[in-house]
This record gives sequence, structure tokens and C-alpha cells, in this order.
Amino acid sequence: MLILIIKTIILGAVEGLTEFIPVSSTAHLFLAGAAIHISSGLFLEALSISIQSGAILAAVWYFWKTIWHNKALFWKVAVAFIPTAIAGLVLYPIIKPLFDNHVIIALGLIVGGIGLIAIRPIDTDEGVAEVSYRQAFLIGVMQIASFIPGVSRAGATLIGGTLLKIPRAVIVPFSFLLAIPTIIGASAVEIRHVSGLTHHEWLLIGLGTVVAFIVALATIRFFIRILTKKPLSWFGWYRIAVGLVVLLFFIHQ
Repeated sequence: MLILIIKTIILGAVEGLTEFIPVSSTAHLFLAGAAIHISSGLFLEALSISIQSGAILAAVWYFWKTIWHNKALFWKVAVAFIPTAIAGLVLYPIIKPLFDNHVIIALGLIVGGIGLIAIRPIDTDEGVAEVSYRQAFLIGVMQIASFIPGVSRAGATLIGGTLLKIPRAVIVPFSFLLAIPTIIGASAVEIRHVSGLTHHEWLLIGLGTVVAFIVALATIRFFIRILTKKPLSWFGWYRIAVGLVVLLFFIHQ
């Protein structure tokens, strides 16, 4: 039991560290699960859903003042979420099987990494409230690409926002905010398919969720600073390396 507790803590920490940066938390949970020998199954599926919610609660905690003092920002995030929500409901039966395809995950990582290396971020001092409703909607459309495992929701919004000529000082926090309804919506859809877990498994899931919340809350400020000040190519090269690791792991299975 102690070993499973430690493994749950590790996965919660991995989720908290990777949910908001463009490296694909899905791919990292796959790698971490394989490294610590947690096989895919109902427990891992439920844990993955729940710890994502923990990370999102950290975003709510961190950004609630920003939203409260910028009511229009709430509606812009809602507008951005509309295309994602519609596409998610329509494409769910097609997308769901892809999460077991390690080659798709690896290719998503590599292609997204190339995208992050190729784009040239725009650096100005504009604030997140500067996103227009049109831009918000288009960011939501571009976020649909993150349905492909390995692409990364944060990566899709960063690349999409940059292509729309939005400064990264704007797109980075907006991407964090858009994660809130996106992950809550995805979790609501996924959790309907989870049943039959034991009391001890639910306790472990609760532990992992708390860990994800704490780690995400502790690192949000740091990652916002990195994403808005440092070269995005760092994440691009890292993604390519992880993608190759996933491919090699799959080949040897």
C-alpha cells in the first residue's frame, strides 16, 4: 500500500508540473506511469482525470482576482471555450482511442516541439485583458488541435496565439485561464465512464489530486515567468527529446 501511495504522489506531482506548460501532461503521465510500473486501467484513468482537476483548482485559486477585476475577461474565456466544447462533444468517440496509441503521442510531441521552435514570440507589455473576442474565439478553435494526445493544450494555444500576432505576455495567462473550463469540461465527460473503484483507490485518487493542486499552485508563477521571458524553443527541443523517448519505449514493448 505504501508503494502505491508513493506512486500516486509521483503522478500527482508530474501532473502539477506539466499541466500548464507546453510539454503535454498526457505524455508525461504515460512515461511516469510506465517508469513506476502503474499499468493503464480504470484506476489510472480515474487518477489522471482527478489530478487534472487538482491542477485546475490551483489555476482558479491563482487567477480568481484577475477574473474578478476583469469581468469581460470571463466572457472572453467563455467565448474561447465554445469551439472547444462543441468539438469535444462531437469528436470524443474518435479521440478517446488515440490515448492508447503511443506513436500518436510521440508524434504529437515532436510536431508540437517543431512548432514551438519555429514560431517567433511577440514581446510587448500588454495585459491579458487585451485579448479581443475574435482572438479569444480563434484561440479556442486552435485549442482543438490539443485533442490529439501529445500535442499539449498549452502548446496549441501558445502556437495559435503567436500566429494570431498576440504577444506572449497576453497569450500565456489567457492560456492558463482557458485551461479552467477546458479541463473541467473534459473531466466531466470522462468521469461518467469511471465506476467500480474501491474505497482505498478513491482515497489514493484524492491524495493525488491534493498533490497536483499543491505542486501546480507552487509553480504557476514560475512557469508564467519562464513562458513569457525565455525562449519557447527550450520547450520545443525538450518535447522532441521526450517524443523520441516515447517512440523508443513503444518499439521495445
